[in-house]
Amino acid sequence: MNLRVEKTQMDSDLTLARDVQELFLAKESPDFKGLEIDTQYVPSSQVSGDFYDFYKLSSTKFAVSVADVSGKGVPASLLMALCQTNLRHYVKKSKTPREILIQLNQDLEERIREDMFITLVLAIIDTNSNTITYTRAGHEPALLGRMNDEELKVHKLHGNGMALGMVPSDLFEEIIEDQTCSFNKGDMLVLYTDGVTESQNQSNEEFGLDRLCEKLKNAKENSPLSFNSSLMKSLEEFSSISSDRDDLTLLTVKRS
Repeated sequence: MNLRVEKTQMDSDLTLARDVQELFLAKESPDFKGLEIDTQYVPSSQVSGDFYDFYKLSSTKFAVSVADVSGKGVPASLLMALCQTNLRHYVKKSKTPREILIQLNQDLEERIREDMFITLVLAIIDTNSNTITYTRAGHEPALLGRMNDEELKVHKLHGNGMALGMVPSDLFEEIIEDQTCSFNKGDMLVLYTDGVTESQNQSNEEFGLDRLCEKLKNAKENSPLSFNSSLMKSLEEFSSISSDRDDLTLLTVKRS
């Protein structure tokens, strides 16, 4: 009987944690002139270690981020909430993605458990200069589909950077870097967590980055919503029901 009461209490606590966590996540994609945006978010359990966010910086600058906290469950969700709150603060204070993540890492260094870390990609889109400036803290490389005649040519947006909370601040600052690339009409930017690429089928084969790139390559006429919906359907068809699914986040931005 006591076990049943404890389980009921635990379920209630997890439901409350999920409800609080959902307050941190944008319910709808923001309306920003010159951009189309869609996000798909599927937690593996009641609470998640993934997060995404949007930041309007000016009438022509807009930032997006996707992150993945190591581990699952309540500890990961609490660290996610702390990271997201602090990130919103530093995005308004600093000018470049690199500066923002240096500040964020310094803040988290004293608070984060030794066995936990956060991977994150942050991109600032400038619709005036038609550019993306991004930095990558140990996260999956973002994908950029550039318009050509028949299809989108897919570029992997690499860049040096360690996960947040993994190394001392001086080493983090030495390694992390900003990268800038063009972002013109019809181009598509895709940010995602490893729940996308590491989805497994019955043979334990991962969906992988190559399949994701192939989907983007053929998305020339797609809106972010239609691309994301098509990709989610492909992942559902590919994945084994019995596999241990990870949190999954997918954020796509198209220059309109």
